[in-house]
Amino acid sequence: MSAARAVAGPEGSATAPEDDVRWSRSVRLPGFGLDAQGRLRAARVLVVGAGGLGAPVVQYLAASGVGTLGMVDDDVVDRSNLQRQVLFSPNDVGRPKAHVAAERVRAAAPEVEVVVHPVRLTAETASLLDGYDLVVDGSDSFDTCYLVADEAAARGLPVVWGSVSRFDGQVSVFWDAAPDGRSVDYRDLHPAPPASGWDESCADVGVLGPLCGTVGGVMASEAVKLLTGVGEPLLGRVVTLDALGGSWRESRLRRAPHRAAERERAAASRQWADPEESRVEPSASAGPVVTTASPAAPVAASEARAVGPDVSADDLAELLTAREEGVAEFTLLDVREPDEHDFAHLPGDVTAPGLGVRTRQRPELDPAVPVIVYCARGPRARAAADLLAGEGFDVAVLDGGMLGWQLRADAAARR
Repeated sequence: MSAARAVAGPEGSATAPEDDVRWSRSVRLPGFGLDAQGRLRAARVLVVGAGGLGAPVVQYLAASGVGTLGMVDDDVVDRSNLQRQVLFSPNDVGRPKAHVAAERVRAAAPEVEVVVHPVRLTAETASLLDGYDLVVDGSDSFDTCYLVADEAAARGLPVVWGSVSRFDGQVSVFWDAAPDGRSVDYRDLHPAPPASGWDESCADVGVLGPLCGTVGGVMASEAVKLLTGVGEPLLGRVVTLDALGGSWRESRLRRAPHRAAERERAAASRQWADPEESRVEPSASAGPVVTTASPAAPVAASEARAVGPDVSADDLAELLTAREEGVAEFTLLDVREPDEHDFAHLPGDVTAPGLGVRTRQRPELDPAVPVIVYCARGPRARAAADLLAGEGFDVAVLDGGMLGWQLRADAAARR
């Protein structure tokens, strides 16, 4: 990618003299200048999600001089957001995030046109991507990431993507219509959703607040590079930040041949790209923040089982009492990470961190004893339960996970 291929197109109108001092630190940068600043003023950027990542992104893009900022978010500010979503204050709790973010941007950068989309991005609302030059994806669900990837690809739009979980963050640039045969998108990194819909948010596993600012700042920098054509974007590269270890690493990402063929056909039908541009080298490892387990080993049909009905928190309380009295036998399996278990766990459980999601390794379990699996909320436990059921275990999932159990305890304490 070179400065000649800026995604925002022509540079637009020159910066007004009275605003020159505002952009003076940018225009002095080698290779930047007034032309790049003009491209920013002419650019239209859609930011999906006004939360932990979207908040710093919109602040920096507005301060950098992006002409039009669209913000998509249907959520309201919650008190738990204040630990990392730096656009908001306690007085904003209960207010729509997109509207509050727009107010902050207009106050800080009145010359920026702010377009508020207080809706959830779905296939029905995806037309709002029309008219934008670039999408920044700060969403926190696999479903939205896939939707952004597919809808942006259909329009030939580049996507700056970021993700945070616990102490780890990732940033990359996807562009299905990239020049020079460099096409790559989110589905090249995550070809399919993780097992059993594993999609737990920071509400389940936590996130380091300042990490959101670090990752969001890198995302904003990537957006500026794409819009101005300055520098080399993270296209075909995934940067992973380990905040706990204080390290960064880079992984290469290339399109697999079968995906290249699929995209060639789609591109030809839409007539917005040369099919030959999609031919790239086979895929390389990219080390995602959330990885899926390898497919379960084949088992005989007679051995495999279906996962049983969920066990409620009340039912589990009765089972625990019965087990203490010696009239019930079952294994309670915690598949959360060790620090989550150390913080709070259920009595008499057995740990199997990451089972079904990032590993197949587990402790020895008696196949004659029923298993109840739990995690923070449920998705990780369902992935582990699928794996165990395929191995012939009589297995069920604790409905609501540890959070549901704690809510039951809180309700009991209030009575």
